[in-house]
Amino acid sequence: MIVNVQDIINRMEEFAPLSIKMDGDPTGFQIGDRKQTVHRVMTTLDVRPNVVTEAIDKKVDLILAHHPVMFHAAHNLDLASPQNKMYRDLLANNISVYASHTNLDKAHGGMNDWLMEELGLQNVRFLDEDDDYSIGRMGDLKEPMELVDFAKMVRDAYHLKNLRYVKSDLGQKVSKVAIIGGDAGKFYPEVLKAGADTFITGDVYYHTAHDMMANGLNVVDPGHHVEAIFIKEMADLLNDWKKSSKWDLDIVQSDVDTEPYNFL
Repeated sequence: MIVNVQDIINRMEEFAPLSIKMDGDPTGFQIGDRKQTVHRVMTTLDVRPNVVTEAIDKKVDLILAHHPVMFHAAHNLDLASPQNKMYRDLLANNISVYASHTNLDKAHGGMNDWLMEELGLQNVRFLDEDDDYSIGRMGDLKEPMELVDFAKMVRDAYHLKNLRYVKSDLGQKVSKVAIIGGDAGKFYPEVLKAGADTFITGDVYYHTAHDMMANGLNVVDPGHHVEAIFIKEMADLLNDWKKSSKWDLDIVQSDVDTEPYNFL
């Protein structure tokens, strides 16, 4: 069955409705033509110039990303800007872009469930159990662990070279763990309220880390790029939908590493 951009958008938004995204999140359809026939779709964490080059080389019609390509409005279309040139290249090559961001973080079986599954924790539940959708997840360890051992476990589960961790002033072991992928340090009061002793999230701000410590919360910061789990998991979902809907569609995964940081 021939599939167009809107067909895939419809299925994406059944899984992760736009109505549940966080306020101000510019997620959803980003660039292109909703009526365009899609022969090949590519999954990626970020849409960056080298990712677009990859999509052109792979003859992709639609990019499905976790992070929106248009976080900030363009104030001009000067092609000296790499961002503007990227937009031009997408349009010139008839490549549409759709992003599923905080709505996918909240979705059942979405980003934070994927991240939690990699850790193998028990009794996984919503961070806020009173809501139908929750930005984060909670899980329990079989046995309490020292923070440094748990941090190593997280590092290995996510195949990282390194990570940061913050030990609470209470010095307690890790038992109840909350996770929110990406940059979610601002949610630490909700994490404490939910009864977690340890919080996994990325991009933790220096002064926020101090506040977390003082309030008795351990923190493991694996970085933001850990959300690259989207690439494979989203491709697997697309393959399931392809089979059930009998879509005539090729699905490829981006091979470009969009991690901006280098580590010594």
